[in-house]
Amino acid sequence: MRKVIYDNDNISIDSGVFFGRGVFETILVREIPIFLEEHINRLNKSIIQLELGELIAIEDVIHFINQHNIKNKALKITVTEKNLIYSVREIKYKDNDYEKGFKVGISKVLRNSTSRIVAFKTLNYLENIIEYEVCQRKELNESIFFNEQGNLCEGCTTNIFIIKDKIIYTPSIKCGLLPGIVRQWVINNFDVIEKKITKEELLNSDEVFLTNSLVGVIKVSNIENKLFKSEIIEEIKEQYDKAINGGEKHE
Repeated sequence: MRKVIYDNDNISIDSGVFFGRGVFETILVREIPIFLEEHINRLNKSIIQLELGELIAIEDVIHFINQHNIKNKALKITVTEKNLIYSVREIKYKDNDYEKGFKVGISKVLRNSTSRIVAFKTLNYLENIIEYEVCQRKELNESIFFNEQGNLCEGCTTNIFIIKDKIIYTPSIKCGLLPGIVRQWVINNFDVIEKKITKEELLNSDEVFLTNSLVGVIKVSNIENKLFKSEIIEEIKEQYDKAINGGEKHE
């Protein structure tokens, strides 16, 4: 039986503390939690793969959200062998971010496409955090990774898509990335080609956008001073916003 923890309660020491053997999900909660079933399914698949014990019940998460009246917040669920940790924070993205788009840099750190854990949302997240802090000190919004073969992977906290001649592309999972919930929504609702993408292809694309569960869909305004337009992205974002604001229910 895991110890259920809310924010600053004491945790039980286990391999999650010592070795980062744990997983988490960050869920957008508006009036209702968005893509809750998809998040919990991914969390449970990771629990099984990493042998972390009992699975998480969607009903328990809904009960926690209702009990604490969580709305218009980000809910993070962290799971280790002995702990189930709920934490809540504000959503930092504002209208101004979407209007301006993200300024993006390219990390000098290479993703390992052969890593056993890269496709899981594990507690081994420090490299992402460090790179995110580095890019913010440069007054950038995000930094993106390539792998050891020179192929595009993902951002510190986002998945990435490019558009060239009105065709949407995104890196293949085999390149070494975490397949996000919103990434999958885009793939399910638009014609997207998953492939290996080089730096040259990235910088020669017409449009670039990023996705994650909190930011949703956001355009990239420039990468290393290369400017991008945003035409098809506006349609994608409009459909996504409509989907999570009443067009679809994700209880």
